[in-house]
Amino acid sequence: MGRFVSNNPGQQIRDCSPQALEGRLGALDKRQIAIWRAMTPARRAEIAFQAYQFVLEVVRLTERRRHPELSEEELAWCVTRRMQGDPSLGK
Repeated sequence: MGRFVSNNPGQQIRDCSPQALEGRLGALDKRQIAIWRAMTPARRAEIAFQAYQFVLEVVRLTERRRHPELSEEELAWCVTRRMQGDPSLGK
């Protein structure tokens, strides 16, 4: 049985078992896994943070392009809703 997680009540629960992840991501590259395992926890956290910041900026630019009329505060809430997967946030 897989591990199921959800951050938001009422949100669809997702299976995070290794089998389910491989089904969503495709075959895992054993060389890449070895590289990640060789990294310090601090380095892995740094890379994860950089990836999150990149996605955050892409979402912000996408939402700004879709909704140029939004104020900075409205845009921030729009981005937050997209990133958290919860359309009710800030409303």
